[in-house]
Amino acid sequence: MSPFVSADRLALLVSLVPYLRQQEAAVPVETAANHFGVSPTQVRDAVRLIAVSGTPGDAGVYSHLDLFDINWDAFEAHDLIEVTHFVALEEAPRMSNREAAAVIAGLGFLRSLPRLVDESRIDDLLRKLGASSAAPHFAFGSTAEPPAARDAVSAAIATRRRLRFRYRREDGDESVRHVDPVTLETLGGDLFLRGWCLERDAERVFRLDRMREAVVTEVSAESHPAAERSRPIFTPSEDHVLVTIEAGAAVLPLLRDYLPSGQPTPTIDDRGRATVQVRIASMRHLARLIAGNAGEMRVLAPASARAAVADWAATALREHKKR
Repeated sequence: MSPFVSADRLALLVSLVPYLRQQEAAVPVETAANHFGVSPTQVRDAVRLIAVSGTPGDAGVYSHLDLFDINWDAFEAHDLIEVTHFVALEEAPRMSNREAAAVIAGLGFLRSLPRLVDESRIDDLLRKLGASSAAPHFAFGSTAEPPAARDAVSAAIATRRRLRFRYRREDGDESVRHVDPVTLETLGGDLFLRGWCLERDAERVFRLDRMREAVVTEVSAESHPAAERSRPIFTPSEDHVLVTIEAGAAVLPLLRDYLPSGQPTPTIDDRGRATVQVRIASMRHLARLIAGNAGEMRVLAPASARAAVADWAATALREHKKR
């Protein structure tokens, strides 16, 4: 068995207290050891350390009420753990409005992603934060429908099955693809499937909103060591248009995948903005990126890119007025 290093001991101590608090009866040492995957001796050592831990009172000294306490008779005679007094767990830490807003925004984003987590747990957390006096009251909701292929892609990844779907490229060309899924990723609010395309015999990235008739087949997905799981979704190419963008510091991370490899981090000026040059393959995607970050991003050059963003915004405005 590997040595019980300090990091392991700390992890056990941090986890053991809430675990014991959730139990309705005394817990056998062997049961706790199996739960955490450690030896019974390590659990006993942790319990003895917990029993002499606590928080000092207002005068900076410890009283019996400031320390954890256990049923020593049950522990020593029967190898049972029963904590009879808990400390420092009665009051939950309060969050500022800004902290609560950040947590709520993050949970909302996670809820919009593929169903790789239990969405009901996220909903429970959102309700608790909304009801907390420590948090501002937000009405959370999303009118955007997830891509139709989302559930099929999630299921294929979870079951390691091959996907079949029709895919429409940016130029409008459509074809049937068979793909062994690797990962599901997000960039700029869009969902992308990274996988091994059997038709191209190479790794490819597919936008879910361009996928149609996605079906999880009965064929098991094969392993493809050549798939570059760590590379960015978008790989800049000399064939792509070089676009100069002024961006605020808060949205610079959105442009990270468009920057050439090895390029230094853009310098932020005294206005909190930076000017960056990026390679863009799709003017439509550029327009959506800029419009989605209005006030934080603007295109400086070339003129064709500025025109594409203006046309996209004008079209969206006309469609809005028709409603």
